Amino acid sequence: MANFSSYSMPQFTDLINRSFLYAKKALPAVMRSASFVIKDTLPHGTGNVRRYAQAVDATQYAGIRAEGGVSRQAQIQYGYEKDLTTYTISQERSITKLMRDAGKNPEMKKAITDLSEVCPNTIELDLSHRFTFATDTSYTRTAGGTSQTVDLTVGDGLALLSAVHTLTGSATTYSNIITGNPQFSKGALENAEKLFVEETYDNLGVKMAMRADTILTTDDPNTINQVRELMHATANVDTSNAGTFNVYKSAYKHVIAPRIATDANGAPDTTKKKYRFLIASKNSSMYFTVLNEPYLKTPTDGNNGEEFSSENWNYMAAADYGIVIVSPERIKGSTWLGA
Repeated sequence: MANFSSYSMPQFTDLINRSFLYAKKALPAVMRSASFVIKDTLPHGTGNVRRYAQAVDATQYAGIRAEGGVSRQAQIQYGYEKDLTTYTISQERSITKLMRDAGKNPEMKKAITDLSEVCPNTIELDLSHRFTFATDTSYTRTAGGTSQTVDLTVGDGLALLSAVHTLTGSATTYSNIITGNPQFSKGALENAEKLFVEETYDNLGVKMAMRADTILTTDDPNTINQVRELMHATANVDTSNAGTFNVYKSAYKHVIAPRIATDANGAPDTTKKKYRFLIASKNSSMYFTVLNEPYLKTPTDGNNGEEFSSENWNYMAAADYGIVIVSPERIKGSTWLGA
């Protein structure tokens, strides 16, 4: 292990900067890089709120025009809108004089590692919690010691998963909860596919043709293995006939999100271990909008980097971003806990 206690402030700062840049590139970004998350940026000087809206729907089918008659005007229907508000995450680490003088290298190494990883990990947790709390309209985020109520409602004001989602131009309601909230299986996947066929509408209440392409699950080994067996089997998994064609082979991408089965602070929550979702990523309206990518503030001789009273070297990591899901019909999910 490097003898960190022998480093000067500029040397130690350089080490933290290198570690920070490496972590941004090397840490797994499962949720952030998922195809159903739309990445956007918010330019500086334009506020911290951005409004996202569903696409405008028009009548899908043409009418019959009588000879000499006029064409029928299309009915135009605006969809739901949802405001995204960015917020700041941050964490500060102090390298104390005692750490430096006593050669507490393990503690200094942990300070470097944790500070480099805290913002990317928090982004992954926040994105995952949109699915962790899919049946809730809000949750209280207390990670880092500061309580914050996070709005989870989608455009119609309901939770992401609901049996009574509404439309802006029709009295029709629809459900995106997989019937019975079952664990993953071939039959349960077919029920989710059936929801895309029977419970996907435009805002005029007309059926929309939409195909799912992604299965999102937790890191529960049993669920992961069931998905893999289904997608890679050489036969229909419900038969012993090895010559049967597997209709699910290469049909879906499988995204494994290890932070879905957690509580509001990121601790394990086994009641959510079998949560899973079927998603049409090409039609997604889940936005992750960044005002400031994770950045690092370091001490220097010119900015009072060493506190006079404590002689600490203080380092801070921070980022500014927001998350919103406008329309829920692209996501069908199950909490596996029964009806």
